[in-house]
Amino acid sequence: MTSTDVVEVLGVRFHNLSCLEAARAIAWLALNQHQAYVVKPYSEFMPRAARHTALCLPDGVGILWAAHYLSLSGGTVRALWQLPLSLASVALNPSSIRRPLVENMAGVDLTWQMLGALEQAGATVFLLGGTGAELRGARERIKARFPSLRLVGACRGYFDSTGSDNDAVVAEINAEAPQALLVAMGFPLQERWIAANLPRLKVNVAIAEGGSFSFISGVTPRAPFWVRRLGLEWLFRLLRQPWRLRRQLALPAFVWLVLMERLQQK
Repeated sequence: MTSTDVVEVLGVRFHNLSCLEAARAIAWLALNQHQAYVVKPYSEFMPRAARHTALCLPDGVGILWAAHYLSLSGGTVRALWQLPLSLASVALNPSSIRRPLVENMAGVDLTWQMLGALEQAGATVFLLGGTGAELRGARERIKARFPSLRLVGACRGYFDSTGSDNDAVVAEINAEAPQALLVAMGFPLQERWIAANLPRLKVNVAIAEGGSFSFISGVTPRAPFWVRRLGLEWLFRLLRQPWRLRRQLALPAFVWLVLMERLQQK
């Protein structure tokens, strides 16, 4: 863990790992650390991403693009004409932007590999988040795929995050003392919850999972494989969930911040 290369984007230091390496790193944290925190920020929330984590992984092609664009050489003129070309490559040739970051940690893909690594390591796991239907579906599919995984508990994510309701959830988790806690409440609620409660949780590692339980359970369908291969899963989700447009409106600000950082490089 200490020797892992990192790639910095807008002040956030991403660990440069493949999905398999990241899954094994999380399993290692579950067995060897205490109160570690894994976060997977994506481009529209980068300006507010958590910066003090044990493991920070890139979720989304936007992060890979930013790392690639910032790694290019040249002054102001080159930076300006490289910008539209690099953005076009996201859709036309996404494999060209897989450097310096080696892989996109699309939430569910990493989650499945991580669960496999946790099963192999013999780690105990607790699920927190999602609706009742999402949580039930996620538990059923996880147990079907990883029958030996030590899944010690689960709690839906819709509760008052302060006061007695929150205290009851913390007590339920601590009663099982899981080595790995998967928190799927969506950004930024899950990050805020982990940051506020981690000091009193009896867990070794907490992983921010976004909407993973919804996908794992099948409540929300994923994009076809060829769409994901092209790096266009975000567009598929936007077409199915138009309300996500409000989030996508943050992307121009993200591109602007990346451009400003590039222009400030010497």
